[in-house]
Amino acid sequence: MMKSFHLKIATPDGVAFDGQVESLLVRTAEGDAEIMAGHMDFLSALGTGRARLISDGNTRLASSSGGFVSVKNGEVSLVATTFEFADEIDINRARAAKERTESAILANTDKTVEALLKAKLARATSRINVWELNK
Repeated sequence: MMKSFHLKIATPDGVAFDGQVESLLVRTAEGDAEIMAGHMDFLSALGTGRARLISDGNTRLASSSGGFVSVKNGEVSLVATTFEFADEIDINRARAAKERTESAILANTDKTVEALLKAKLARATSRINVWELNK
């Protein structure tokens, strides 16, 4: 059995997870990072993409975007703008958001708006990918 550590995941909507895990894989701004028990102190901005938690040998996938992940003295905190476990994703809503955003990107000429639309597209695409991986 792998060693576990305490993980707390918070979003603007509240606490998404609070418990023991053996592993956390998350997309950071620099790429994927996996945190396991005994990880050195660490702080990174979160990117948009798949997250994976392993708890009691069970794997749970999620879509995460924005915020940060920190490891301090063995305690791990993930504070995310959005964090949705695969079984909580409304796939029809995510697909509709992706289609709307793709159309808006094609019709847009404002570079500032384009950056916001691309962030929305990345979140919708992440949700769809996580949902599909979980099936």
